[in-house]
Amino acid sequence: MKIKMFTLLVILGLVLSACSGGGNAPATEPASSGGGTAVLILPEEPTTLNYYLADAAIVRQAADATSMTGLVTIDETGNFVPTLAQEIPTTENGGLSSDYLTVTWKLKEGLKWSDGEALTSDDVKFTVEVLSNPNSGALVGTSGFDLITKTETPDDTTIVLTYSEAYPGYLDQFAYGLFPRHATGKPEEMASWEWNRKPVVAGPFVLSSWESGKSLSFTRNPNYYEAGKPYLDEIVFEIVPEPAAQTAMMLNGEAQMQLWPGEFKADYDTLLTGKAQQYLIPGIWNMAIDFNLSAPFDGDPTASAPHPILGDIRVRQAIAHAINYQSLQQDVLKGSVGDSTNPFAYGWYKCELPRQNGYDVEAANKLLDEAGWVMGDDGIRVAKGAKYAEDGTRLSLELQGYTAFDPLQLTEEFIVENLKAVGIEARIQNYDFSIIFGTFEDNSPRAVGDYDMLIFDRGFTTEPQGYNFDAYHSSRIPTAENPTGGNYFRWVNSEVDAALEAAGTSFDSQTRKDAYCKVGQAVLDELPQVYLYLFQDNYGIADNLTGYTLNTWGSMSWGVQNWKLK
Repeated sequence: MKIKMFTLLVILGLVLSACSGGGNAPATEPASSGGGTAVLILPEEPTTLNYYLADAAIVRQAADATSMTGLVTIDETGNFVPTLAQEIPTTENGGLSSDYLTVTWKLKEGLKWSDGEALTSDDVKFTVEVLSNPNSGALVGTSGFDLITKTETPDDTTIVLTYSEAYPGYLDQFAYGLFPRHATGKPEEMASWEWNRKPVVAGPFVLSSWESGKSLSFTRNPNYYEAGKPYLDEIVFEIVPEPAAQTAMMLNGEAQMQLWPGEFKADYDTLLTGKAQQYLIPGIWNMAIDFNLSAPFDGDPTASAPHPILGDIRVRQAIAHAINYQSLQQDVLKGSVGDSTNPFAYGWYKCELPRQNGYDVEAANKLLDEAGWVMGDDGIRVAKGAKYAEDGTRLSLELQGYTAFDPLQLTEEFIVENLKAVGIEARIQNYDFSIIFGTFEDNSPRAVGDYDMLIFDRGFTTEPQGYNFDAYHSSRIPTAENPTGGNYFRWVNSEVDAALEAAGTSFDSQTRKDAYCKVGQAVLDELPQVYLYLFQDNYGIADNLTGYTLNTWGSMSWGVQNWKLK
């Protein structure tokens, strides 16, 4: 196997905090003068600046600088801190009622949108209207909005939200940006808003130009709520897919920040001595193989018919046993990743669950024999008495991933060799982000259920309920009637449903953690997916950039209002 240069690098003793999920990320003091232009390198162009319309990480890299300023943000320690809000609503200050059903938010005085219009409580109300609308097209960030039964705006700075049931993720709901009623459109038409690609914002920078395939340029928001900020005059995101060209830009002083550099830290720091350094922080991106438990290409996106091969848990167990996790993590990815066995691998909800189907070629072969898959003359098994597959069916599966990410390609190639050793043929098929993470209406393979195995890295914030309810609850299987559902495995487990419902209604962190760990254990028991490793995040940063704070829960542009150039 040809070893390529890859993106995420050797970790130097950085580990995730089990309590906050964050770490003491590198931070710098701003220089004494402001102004100037900072260039940030992206390997791929974002499709939108509307965070709620995309679940690919690349969108947030740019959106954090402009459209993602909400009532609160999550700082580098993993805690919520107020941004547009005066304070965090709690029972102590009266912002959260004693029965947890009413939340009162107070906006800072004198807030304005980037076009000079007043930012008021009505804009918060409009945001609720959009994200609670099932036809808005939102792919992420909608959890809990359907529980809001009443929105009241007694004055321009106060909004009172009444929930039908207690929702512990009430802070996370408003951490990712607000919508201006006057500059957007109808809630059910959000996917086609002009705002998505040229938003009126409350963030530090405003889009000034977008050259497709080349760059996105942003200038200072003159109405930004923090006086005197941002310090920079302009930031530019350059779209540069080739890793060597990215590093050359850093070497030549043409850029100040590089997302996911392609060299090991030691090599990078040596090559760019006096120009830039590479920084590593704890990450949230958890790599797993997702299995489609339903029959693909039958025109039925529900879970009614089992997958002819993967519908038998013994095949999924054999696949899990066939993967040499230690070699993948240490030899292929050079120790740049940590082990992960389940969805809850970091944060206050971290679940220490041992891997149940570890590397064991003998066990994998035995399971496949028992499942009615006999070895063929070419080393690939065929069905003979299999549970769902017709006799003679070849044990051949497509492994789908996304393009332009070397660690994923290396992982796929390694897994193909591992599976071949036990008689399973895996065929790699990588797609652009827009296809892999596309919508039901766009006929994205995972959304409509037309795939075998899908491999990608996924992550969630300090409030895990929204993502995990969407991913694992049986009511969230995507169909034409439920196109935004995220249960792409088509997994149905009533105990998992109950645990997720319990986690979403309790305000006790230990009760919630216990519920999430039940879900994690069920993932290990029934294998709708197999977890491989946990990434760490890394950035190349020029020596002349100061004022940045790297944040596990943020993006490359988090806190960009504080940046300065020497």
